Amino acid sequence: MSTEYLSGEYLREPRLRFNASSLQAQHSNARQGLRLYGPYDAQRLAKDRVRCAVIYPNHLSQVKNIVVSGLTNGNGQFAGFRNLFRIPLEFTQQRTISSENADEVQKVITMILRDQRPDIFVIITSNRNEALYSSTKAILLGNGIPSQVIRAETLRNPRGLSWSLENIALQIYAKVGGTPWTVMSSSSNRELVLGVSRAMDKNRNMVVGFVTLFTHDGDYQLLYSLSPKPTEWEKLAEYRDALEQLIVEAYQEYSRQQGTPSALIIHLCKRPGKFREVAAVEQAMQRLGQNIPFALLHLNDDTSYRLFDTGHSTYVPRPGIKVELNRYTALLFLDGRVPDRTGQETRKKRGVPRVLEVYLDRRSTMDAGEFPRLVQQVFDFARVNWRGFNAQAIPATLNYSYLVARLVSEIGADRWNAIASSVSLRDKAWFL
Repeated sequence: MSTEYLSGEYLREPRLRFNASSLQAQHSNARQGLRLYGPYDAQRLAKDRVRCAVIYPNHLSQVKNIVVSGLTNGNGQFAGFRNLFRIPLEFTQQRTISSENADEVQKVITMILRDQRPDIFVIITSNRNEALYSSTKAILLGNGIPSQVIRAETLRNPRGLSWSLENIALQIYAKVGGTPWTVMSSSSNRELVLGVSRAMDKNRNMVVGFVTLFTHDGDYQLLYSLSPKPTEWEKLAEYRDALEQLIVEAYQEYSRQQGTPSALIIHLCKRPGKFREVAAVEQAMQRLGQNIPFALLHLNDDTSYRLFDTGHSTYVPRPGIKVELNRYTALLFLDGRVPDRTGQETRKKRGVPRVLEVYLDRRSTMDAGEFPRLVQQVFDFARVNWRGFNAQAIPATLNYSYLVARLVSEIGADRWNAIASSVSLRDKAWFL
């Protein structure tokens, strides 16, 4: 019986950056960094306050008070929206509804929009209401306004209330266009990084989500989503053309803001097809009159590989382990045991942590010697997840594109055109 040995290493834990004008405002912990320095774009956000409208059922007035008071004044270890993000959150409208009915909520939204245009709407519901959720998202996103749906059941536990409110505050800040933090990159490369993912709609058809433009340091800049259609991925003839258009528009926008990118990197949730992705890149470069190197990376979060640490009693490794299978494939461990408040390394979640399999398509024109750095970049992007301070460790490129695809599948592609064309949403993480 032969034993095959693979090489591995612990990747550098990325530092998070909390001030666009200072390299000194950095920390390894997102929550602590925000408390110390405030958000990354505190001096650049073109707002002096965040205006919020709240809609809630009559029987949930107490929950509404908890939300408004908690976000404004803080709760427990959460010091409040203003203390964390250095900008006041003002509840300019508080409207009640008699029942959790989609039509009634739409009427109230229309009434509010006649008087003012809040930066965000907060909708409080008893529990998950698919019809209310999809119709509310559709009408507000169609008007270029993000929303935050809060289920009362998530606020029932007093012990976890401060954490829930803090996560809600984080999502609100990102949804209105704020950048809570970004990643300190060790590379000076100006790379355009895009994410492509998919979700299944009610008819079990695949909806493809094209999203997200990042700079080399993980700073979320703006969103592109090109009216994806609910159809099978393999039969989506428009997919190649849509991806081509995405690359062209993202390249042009990036060039206006950052200068000419040195390379194009596309993160895909599936293996690149025989022709589509490569053809899309080549045609986009031809239209742009450019010939920058590109890399197609398949980020497989459903791999059959598993990693264990036999040197620890739990067998759960620490995050950041990379195992090279070959020159083009590596296993990356994003989850794992981390120190708790007492310094003991534990993992609260049950089950075996998932492994991310990263594969560099051999048709990529970027040198394969760059692959280790690209894997590090994937690891870094797992720290730009603004869904919550303890959000699941998934690279933002993959996670955000999936969230958009899922939203499209829930809202319906027939409602999506008005949303995708909304200029006011392009620089907001409204999909969180």
